[in-house]
Amino acid sequence: MDFLSLTQSNWFLVGPVAKVLGVVMNGIYEFLDMFGIASIGLAIILFTIIIKALMLPLSIKQQKFTKLNSIMAPELQQVQKKYANLDKSSPKYNEMLLKQNEEMKEVYAKYGTSPTGGCVQMLIQMPILFALYQVIYKIPGYIAKVRAFYEPIVEALQNIPTYMDNADFVTLAQQNGINAAGLSDSNKLIDLLYNFDKTEWAKFTEIFPNLNEYVAKALPSIEKANYFLGMDLATAPAQQLWPGVLIPILAGLTQWLSSKMMQTDNGSKNSDDTMGSTMKTMNIMMPLMSVFFCFTFSSGIGVYWIASSVVMILIQMIVNKYMERIDINQMVEKNIEKANVKRVKKGQKPLKAKAVMNVRTIEEERELEEKKEAELKERVTKQVEKSTEYYSTTQKKKGKLASKAGMVQQYNEKSEKKNRK
Repeated sequence: MDFLSLTQSNWFLVGPVAKVLGVVMNGIYEFLDMFGIASIGLAIILFTIIIKALMLPLSIKQQKFTKLNSIMAPELQQVQKKYANLDKSSPKYNEMLLKQNEEMKEVYAKYGTSPTGGCVQMLIQMPILFALYQVIYKIPGYIAKVRAFYEPIVEALQNIPTYMDNADFVTLAQQNGINAAGLSDSNKLIDLLYNFDKTEWAKFTEIFPNLNEYVAKALPSIEKANYFLGMDLATAPAQQLWPGVLIPILAGLTQWLSSKMMQTDNGSKNSDDTMGSTMKTMNIMMPLMSVFFCFTFSSGIGVYWIASSVVMILIQMIVNKYMERIDINQMVEKNIEKANVKRVKKGQKPLKAKAVMNVRTIEEERELEEKKEAELKERVTKQVEKSTEYYSTTQKKKGKLASKAGMVQQYNEKSEKKNRK
């Protein structure tokens, strides 16, 4: 159960990033402490805002790729339809598959991007996101003053020669994910104490009554740091229910709003494609996963999750405003210029700007098609209304199917006579 340790992370790539983020988190807590408002909950919120703001350039790049992808989608789908009926048993299957991939690459190249264009930003963000969770989940490992609350208790505990042989204490440790072998490590003991709720603190002082003085001295500072809006951030909502249950509910709601907003702003109208259906599934599953994780993990993770979703909604609004002012044709031209620099280095011919479709024209054509469709529906509706009005002056009986058919026929005949005149 060592993976539950709250000491600093040593994961590959994640560990070094977590150390850097831990310095930021510790600085925020120290800053709040200067004003007498040292709070882990408030520190997590400020920490989230700062990190998300620093990641804003990556969010903009991701959004640019998404915008281009929605423009490229019709051309990419044409290529897919062209090769949709490939026979896997055919000897030319692999050859045709390669041709399909080449044509797909040509479409991406025409817009100065690549199929992996959106993945690069995600790959950069992944270690940062994992590191964020490590810092928030392992608070004593990164905030020195929080760790200091527990050190006197741990030191006094380790001065008891037989503390590791106490069966009740071993059981209490195992219930919190710390095995008996880990009890000799002061870091693991701090991990254990950080996980304690009020009931477990009472049990701990019952097992070691000599430590009651140390616990009584440290608990006010621990509670001041850990408690946020009446919730213990070191304890899971599942263990404290009200008002802790509000955290997973708000986490799921804000995650849903964030996903819904991103789905709407992506502008994808191709809901029948595989990627579109996958995104819809993810937009349903992610809020549900948020509720589950934030119900079972420490409340501090839930506070981060909520703050992250709220900040993402605000960032999405900012990015959308920014994207509205961008000329897509200019963006494509810049992408081609960058792509040409790479192509020249590889000894390849540069792409020609005139080979790129006019993106604005594509969008205008889409809007025109939608407008025509709306006008057609409006004309049909008006025609039915006028035919009904005309027929009401005739002597045909109402309510019969044949009479309704005759109604439209009479109106059409009348219209044709007018046109002949």
